[in-house]
Amino acid sequence: MRNRILILNMLFFIIQNLYSQNMRINYDMTYKEDSLSSESVTKKMVLLIHGEESKFYTEKQYKVDSLRSNGLKGFAVGDNSFMVIKKPQNSASKYYFVFRDNYKLTESEKLNWKIEKETTKKNNYTCQKATLNYKGRSWEAWFTQEIPIQEGPYIFKGLPGLIVYMKDATNSYEFSFTGLKKNYHLLEFENMQPRPIEISKEKLDKVFLDYFNDPYREMRSGNVKAKFKDEKGNDIEPNFKEMTKNTQDDLIKNNNPIELTNAVKYPKSL
Repeated sequence: MRNRILILNMLFFIIQNLYSQNMRINYDMTYKEDSLSSESVTKKMVLLIHGEESKFYTEKQYKVDSLRSNGLKGFAVGDNSFMVIKKPQNSASKYYFVFRDNYKLTESEKLNWKIEKETTKKNNYTCQKATLNYKGRSWEAWFTQEIPIQEGPYIFKGLPGLIVYMKDATNSYEFSFTGLKKNYHLLEFENMQPRPIEISKEKLDKVFLDYFNDPYREMRSGNVKAKFKDEKGNDIEPNFKEMTKNTQDDLIKNNNPIELTNAVKYPKSL
């Protein structure tokens, strides 16, 4: 019996390695920026797997990065939200873009999955249920051993098969698998500009609060040049006080992060 288990584990490891050398997995991500609103945002996301590392981010940014790697020099609009690079030993780096800076928070992610007996079909794959409590949210995930990769969206991984579907108990966040490709345009994972600044959770919170307190500091000081025009195209002087209040109101309203315990405790707006 012990030999049989050992052989099965070796087969799973070999098949997993064959699957996960270089692979692109696509997800649809639907989430609510405001937990009290019925409105949601949907983004197309990609999970790029290269050896023992993986990168999860928007398909929009992946396309921009691909163009730049092929020589694009001009301006291109990307989307760096929800970017995560996962490494061995349960290490994950999350990237936060605040105004002109890029901050990198690296943490050890210990995910205590509970695998359930319940099974169902999703995307024509036989899937098994697993549950997880992670940073203030209760998650339900469905994984399939038909794709023997211990990976999934965002920081989630470690189940005996690919996560095909996942949502939290409040229906604030949902991930749906939409397809995979065995090969993709290889890119350096940490190829973003500006180069990331390593930071602790405490200092990152301070960065968010500093931005909240004075989101237009760089413009007011003249470090960033910007022109403001009215509806007719005439130059106008910006009302920074009003703009600051509007930005602060939006930050307070749309404060429903995927890691709920990491929500920034903003003060009241001006």
